[in-house]
Amino acid sequence: MKKLLMIVGVFVLALTAQAQNRVIVNPDYEVEEGSVISLVKVEQTDTATTLHVNVQCNLSGWSATNCWIEANGKRYALKSGFRIPTLNGMELKEDKELPTFNTAGEKTGTWFIKGGAEPFVEGKRYTNTGQMDSLVLHFEPFPADVTEFDFGDNIRKVSLVKTRKEEAIADSHILVMPDAAPEQFFDAIAAMFPGKVVFIDLWATWCGPCKLGIRKMGPMKKELKDKDVVFVYITNESSPEELWRKSIAPMSGYHLRMSSSYWDKLGMEGGIPQYYLYDRQGKQVLHLVGFGDGTENYFKEEILKALEK
Repeated sequence: MKKLLMIVGVFVLALTAQAQNRVIVNPDYEVEEGSVISLVKVEQTDTATTLHVNVQCNLSGWSATNCWIEANGKRYALKSGFRIPTLNGMELKEDKELPTFNTAGEKTGTWFIKGGAEPFVEGKRYTNTGQMDSLVLHFEPFPADVTEFDFGDNIRKVSLVKTRKEEAIADSHILVMPDAAPEQFFDAIAAMFPGKVVFIDLWATWCGPCKLGIRKMGPMKKELKDKDVVFVYITNESSPEELWRKSIAPMSGYHLRMSSSYWDKLGMEGGIPQYYLYDRQGKQVLHLVGFGDGTENYFKEEILKALEK
């Protein structure tokens, strides 16, 4: 009997050890549409819970706030971590200078990017980052019975027992470039959806204000999901294709990635984000550059007006 109990005890300890040494790649979780943060991997041991996180950045940088995790009503503190800037999907080990251009292709200045890994500090504003930062964050370890946790304000219900299914936008939601001259491009996009109100969003994967606008408009889109309005998101080759496809996976609507040469011929001034709204008759009723406080409410009002026509 003692031998049996000993065997059972060893078995339980083995299960506990296994539970405390878990690696979840691409874990299942809930995230706000347009969030700049994605969770790549979770490693759990007896000494730490480690998160591998990607943060999409813009030229002005980002603030490292709300870096905590919570499980079963308890919050776990950040112990240590580091960040690695990346450019075009590659780790940036050395400082780099790149020219910046406006939409007309004219050089406007120089973008200095600080390379090399550095210690991660919560609350610090990281500037001159690459197109994406990779973070490795070490937190206090979870007990063995934790199966789900929240990370900061953006990522919720992270599962330690399930991984996300490969997210992909159906081919039917990726648009083909219309056969139209640049000056008729937006009219041609609206014409793809006869009888519908069409909201067009010009953005890029590296554009912080663009991503903020997409996230802020998420609740509004859910409210209008049963209305005759479609959302079209358009970018160009400055958004790397693989990153673009991952970014649009949770974004409901239609998507188009055009050549940069055609994009430059659209004659846009003021940079991105830019927004166009077309009514049911295919008439442009709104054009706005930039996204500010309360812009999503303004868009909702204008969309509802267009739906009533």
